[in-house]
Amino acid sequence: MPLRLLLLWLTCGLLLLAACSAPEAPPAADYLTRIPDPKTLGEAYVSNPDSLLAPATEQDLNATLQALDQSGRAHIDVVAVRSIGEEVPKTAVTALFNRWKIGDKDQNNGLLLLLVLDQRRVEMETGYGLEADLPDVTCFRIQQQYMVPLLREERYDEAVRQGVAALIRQLSSGSFVLPADSTAQAFDDTYSGISPETGQSLSEGPAATGESAWYWGAIIGFGILSIPLYLGLWFTTTSSGSRYRVLLGLAIALPVVVFGAAVLSDGAVAAGVVILICYGLPLLYAHAYLWRVNRQLRTKYAARTRHKQYVFLAKAHHNLGFTAWLFPLGLAFYWPRYRQRLRELREAPYACPTCAAAMRRLDEQADDEQLELHQVAEEHVKAVDYDVWQCLQCQHTFTLNYQNLSTDVLSCPECHHHTFQPQPDRVMRSATTSSEGWGWHIHRCYFCNHEQKEKYTIARISTSSGSSSSSSGSSSSSSSSSSSSGGSSGGGGAGSSW
Repeated sequence: MPLRLLLLWLTCGLLLLAACSAPEAPPAADYLTRIPDPKTLGEAYVSNPDSLLAPATEQDLNATLQALDQSGRAHIDVVAVRSIGEEVPKTAVTALFNRWKIGDKDQNNGLLLLLVLDQRRVEMETGYGLEADLPDVTCFRIQQQYMVPLLREERYDEAVRQGVAALIRQLSSGSFVLPADSTAQAFDDTYSGISPETGQSLSEGPAATGESAWYWGAIIGFGILSIPLYLGLWFTTTSSGSRYRVLLGLAIALPVVVFGAAVLSDGAVAAGVVILICYGLPLLYAHAYLWRVNRQLRTKYAARTRHKQYVFLAKAHHNLGFTAWLFPLGLAFYWPRYRQRLRELREAPYACPTCAAAMRRLDEQADDEQLELHQVAEEHVKAVDYDVWQCLQCQHTFTLNYQNLSTDVLSCPECHHHTFQPQPDRVMRSATTSSEGWGWHIHRCYFCNHEQKEKYTIARISTSSGSSSSSSGSSSSSSSSSSSSGGSSGGGGAGSSW
């Protein structure tokens, strides 16, 4: 009984802390109508409804991005908002990109940079035509090198300026790196005891030594990074027992407690303790979880078919690939072995249940002839992948299905096949400064063509948003209009937290 009361007390405390610190957020779907399309702001390229960016920054960005757009190289839109409710930033940036159809329809050369203040997240979404010039890793490195350090200092204008400049350098020259990078130098100076604002030594004062700077850097850095790490492990380890996930959820309070103790004790908490709690415990949890999964494979799933073993392993490891990078010493060799095991489970030849001869797996073109029409449709929309095995002697065949765990395709309510796809939103009436607009959220079945519509409203365009960007709008409409005429997201890009 005392243990249950303690767990209940810790849970209530965490919920109260989150409720007190979290800013009030609008409904999850509200951001789609609340954030104005830059094209509605006088052919602008910056959507800044919450005035996070200064007017001068907005004007400069519009002029720079207009020149880039008119050159035909790329179309970049920038969005800076305080909140998108509980929506995931990656989902939001993809939805806004496709809703606004950023970029040229034929070139698909659009890019959307989204800054979400309350989630402390920056996202970049690229069109198909820019994926070669701006691969995911390049977008991530630009964020980490030019934006995240400035965002942590709440220098949002400079962070967006630097990020856009790096993107344009990459598109123009194939390299985003400056010979002498002032942002990186300021970051290095901070941790070498030099103030980036004044250039003076920080050696005067109680927290001035290099050792103290390293200590507080570790405290703050590991404390901030540990929260998404704990949450990421909690949400992705769905195959673990509920009690283990509950313990991990309660452990999220530990970095907060350590940080508070370090502040109250003026640095008396050892840095090793901070690293152990913020990094060591997630490391141990990840290893224990994977050990438990493999133990279940050897015991509970040992007598089951290879197909069921494959499905179990794939679900248990889904979205956990990041652990190979966060915990390389223990897992660098684990993940290649895991992928090899999946290949063996799926690709090793089966013995024919009729004549015991070795069977062969048909290629993608040949197996379509053995599949039913709805199975071909499910493969086409990449919701399910089917393997057809055939005996060369007696021609006996059987089919195995492998679900795509990352798809957004749903089961159709009409035909019940996994072919129900989200479609681009259809705007029926655009919003104006005097009235709201409206449109449809659409899902359509690729197999039976069943369609469902959900009506949504588009918020009336506020006159304040129009007036704040009137200067940028006038400058961008003088010679050529925006190239946003039907571009679509390629799913590429990257995101970073600060």
